[in-house]
Amino acid sequence: MRRTVAGTVAAALVSICVCGAAMAETVLTVSGWTPPRHHFTRLLQEEWAEMVERESGGLLKIRYLPKAPMGAAQTFDGVRDGLVDISFISHGNNSGRFRLTKIAEFPFLADKAETLSVAYQRVFERSLASAKEHEGVVPLAMFTPGPGHLMSPKKAYEDKASLLGQKLRAPGGMAFDLATALGAAPVSRPASELYELLNGGIVDGAFMPADVFGGWRLEDMIKHVVSAPGGFYNASFALVMNEAKYNALTEEERAALARVTGEAFSRIAGRASDDADAKGWQVYAEKGGEVHQASDTFVEELRASIAPLENDWASSVADTGIDAAAALAGLRAEIERVEAGQ
Repeated sequence: MRRTVAGTVAAALVSICVCGAAMAETVLTVSGWTPPRHHFTRLLQEEWAEMVERESGGLLKIRYLPKAPMGAAQTFDGVRDGLVDISFISHGNNSGRFRLTKIAEFPFLADKAETLSVAYQRVFERSLASAKEHEGVVPLAMFTPGPGHLMSPKKAYEDKASLLGQKLRAPGGMAFDLATALGAAPVSRPASELYELLNGGIVDGAFMPADVFGGWRLEDMIKHVVSAPGGFYNASFALVMNEAKYNALTEEERAALARVTGEAFSRIAGRASDDADAKGWQVYAEKGGEVHQASDTFVEELRASIAPLENDWASSVADTGIDAAAALAGLRAEIERVEAGQ
């Protein structure tokens, strides 16, 4: 009889422990607006989800939604309003909302997304976060895809004159401003529409990173890619979280989340983009596409065009209290440190 009672008590205790563990588990809903096979989708769904669960000891789990409840341009508001707990945003898709984040979009910054992403996160924490541009959500990490290139189906753009009047797809942000400064006519449309835009003659070329090859059939359309050191432009992204959900986490859960966000997330997101770029270049090469390096003359024309944009940007954010020129110089210095392995 004693054994039976003891066994019953032991079973009850195990049951209580199991139920308690189940109750303690916090599920975070995550979504993204990239296609299912895109490297950002797979990063959040697989590698990062595993990191979150492992670092939290099972306290946190990711539930990735197969279909996002909002589009790219609506993601910030969707996270703020609690449609999902966590997602990522492209700052360029939110016209007028973000100004300081253009710091990571300038040309000639870095050839690797991992390098720029890590440097950007460090500068954001040190110099930009205090401006609270992401008010309404919690910014968990800054990151960038690979550098942008100048792509076209018919001819290589060899200098500023060749761009005059050309209709170029630009993702918004600094790429849009640069296209305008170069005399082109920028068209801000999603990358997923580029094949149809080119095929229908709506645009003549595009600013895009190499990761687009192999996902949107663009390797069948693009015949010329012009590259510049550090990119013609870069794009700014952020992993963001619903504020109420973040505040509801326990201290232990927040500490675990901190270990897989910030610079840790910036590094793996950048690395995923670099891997995707490498695969994209391979697909493009197999299709016989040509890659051209921007001439020294073209690079100097680009530098001359971007200098006023840097000054305009610094003036436009003066009211934030951030020394924009110092922050940009700090980003370039941080990039050098990351490249040196620091």
